[in-house]
Amino acid sequence: MKLFVTDLDGTLLSSDHTCSDYNMETLKKASSMGVKICIASGRSYGDIIKLIKGYDLNPYIISSNGASAYDDKGNKIHSVSIPKNEVVQILQYLDSKNLQYEASTDEYTYATQDGLNLLHKELEDVGESDTVKKNKLYNDIIGLVLSQKNLKIVPTLEDLLNEVDSVNSISSLSAYLHKIKNAKRHFTMDSRLSTFSSVKYNFELTSSKTSKGVALTKLADSLNIPLENVAAIGDNYNDISMLKVAGYKGAMANAVPNVISLAEYIAPSNDENGVAEFLESLL
Repeated sequence: MKLFVTDLDGTLLSSDHTCSDYNMETLKKASSMGVKICIASGRSYGDIIKLIKGYDLNPYIISSNGASAYDDKGNKIHSVSIPKNEVVQILQYLDSKNLQYEASTDEYTYATQDGLNLLHKELEDVGESDTVKKNKLYNDIIGLVLSQKNLKIVPTLEDLLNEVDSVNSISSLSAYLHKIKNAKRHFTMDSRLSTFSSVKYNFELTSSKTSKGVALTKLADSLNIPLENVAAIGDNYNDISMLKVAGYKGAMANAVPNVISLAEYIAPSNDENGVAEFLESLL
């Protein structure tokens, strides 16, 4: 193994959206042994950089579900974005369906205060009586939004559109799964876009010209590393494309069935340092 790739949410990050010291120390150990480390996430580049700040690790990065890829010095080596006219159409549709949305560039993830207010209202209206389940739902939805280190909140859709030109990815969260399902179905019909989920309550959009798998292939090629010498681990649907191209495939115990069925190694959950265990098995 010459290149090790890990997803973030549900994989390297624990349920509280933080990195465990053990996972990070194991990544550093592998790096010291000559293994190149890559983080591949639906999050923006700026968010990923801030999440790993302080861990003395300079990984390669695949951000926004493959819309961008960077070398270990921060140089961009791959980029595919959604053009402004499509961004306007997508966000106006989501707004009309009363859905929260975010738009990510390299530097920031933009969200609206209107969208955050909507999520809070949905969580109240769901009326979950079990306190433990209610807190988990809040963490899965609001906690995920606020865990983004480069989040920029603007008042309305109009303000957001004034801030961005083309974007790397667009995502939406809702406490109501039927709203997510219906919107996903709508965008699946658009050949310009790739549609998938990274957590239960969301869906994400990128250009159909890229994916984590496409970006990983570009990265491996730039490093002259055959894909059979690449290991990757993930937990959700947006990880499938990179697992399909990697020579060594790992899945978290908390992964969706489609990911588990691809894997040769099932690691413990993201709350049990599963990434470290998978990586240790390869060293």
